[in-house]
Amino acid sequence: MRAKSRGFTLIELILVIVLVGILAVVATVFILPPFQAAADLERRAMLVDATDLAIDRITREARNALPNSLRVPAANQVELITTVTHGRYRRLPAPGGGSEIFVPARSSGTFDVLGGLLEAAAVQVRGPGTDCGTPAGHCLSVYNTGQPGFDAWSGDNLAAITDAGAGFIEYDSGGSGPPFATHSPQQRFHVIDLTVRYVCSGGQLRRQAGYGVGASPSGAGRLVADNITSCQFSYNPGTSARRGLLTVRLDLADEGESVFLLGQAQVLNTP
Repeated sequence: MRAKSRGFTLIELILVIVLVGILAVVATVFILPPFQAAADLERRAMLVDATDLAIDRITREARNALPNSLRVPAANQVELITTVTHGRYRRLPAPGGGSEIFVPARSSGTFDVLGGLLEAAAVQVRGPGTDCGTPAGHCLSVYNTGQPGFDAWSGDNLAAITDAGAGFIEYDSGGSGPPFATHSPQQRFHVIDLTVRYVCSGGQLRRQAGYGVGASPSGAGRLVADNITSCQFSYNPGTSARRGLLTVRLDLADEGESVFLLGQAQVLNTP
C-alpha cells in the first residue's frame, strides 16, 4: 500500500508565523538592547581612551617644554620647544682653579655643569649653527624669557652643543657674535630638542615636529587622534614666579557616541 503524503494545514502555518513573530519581538525587546548597549559602551570607552591618551601626550610635553616657549597661535593648535635635560652652569671659578665657567659674551666655549648633567647620554651633539629644533642635534638655551632679544623662536640665546659629558657642555653658535645676551639669574640652562606643534584639522589631531625654530611646519605630521569634532587650546603664561597653565579640551564622536575630556598642565616658565 502506498503511504499517503501529508502537508501543513493552514492553522499550523499560522501558528508557526505567530511563534516566529513572538520570538522576533522577544529578541528585539529583551536580547538585542543589551548587546547594543555593550557595543555603545565599548565604542565610548575607546573614544575616552583615545582622548585621554592624546591629552596626556600634549600635557606631558608641555610640562617639559623650554620655559616661555609654549604658545597658542590659534584656538585649534599649540606649539612648543621640547627639552632633553637642564641644569645649572658654573658662573664663577672654583677655588684653586681648574674649572670652566660660562661667559655669555663668547660665541663658543665650554662650561662646567654644577652637580653633573642629568641624561648626559641622551644629549646629541652637532656641528656649529643655529638651525635648532631639528633632528640634526641638540642646542643650548640660556635665559629664554620669550621677550624680544630673549626669544628662542627668533633664534635668540641659542647655540649648537658640539660636545657634552657628565660634567660639562661645549657649545658653538657658528657666528662671530655672542649668542647669549646675559646670564640667567639662577644660572640655569636647557638642552633643547625639537620644535613641536599639535594641530586639529579635518577631524584629526596631528603632531608636527622637527621643523626648526625659524621655520614653519611642513607635511601633515603624525596622527595622534581622529574622530575629532572640536578641540580648544588656551594658555595663561603666568610669570617667572608663577607657573603658566595650558588647558586642552578635545571632543570626539563615533557612530552616535560622543565624549569630551578636559586636561590641564602647569608649565614652569622660570628661565
